[in-house]
Amino acid sequence: MSTGHSPAGTEHDSIAHALTAFVNANIMARGRTLQPDDDFEPMGIDSMALLKILLFVEAEFGFWMPDEDLVAENLASARALARYICRRRGRS
Repeated sequence: MSTGHSPAGTEHDSIAHALTAFVNANIMARGRTLQPDDDFEPMGIDSMALLKILLFVEAEFGFWMPDEDLVAENLASARALARYICRRRGRS
């Protein structure tokens, strides 16, 4: 179908998978695996783990999330955070 840089769908999925891979490699306990749509809190992602994720976002995507954007809607899962990153990139 589409080639090259496609709209939000592929970028969104790519970001969600990058976030999921980071969490699985750096935060999750051995034997537990996070999927892009898994809610962070029930999977054991606490405030310290969330800080690591936010530092990854800053390093990987070049911005820090302002306090007003640190809400459950944006931080519920890797996919929710990917949606936020795509929206934020659209504003930049």
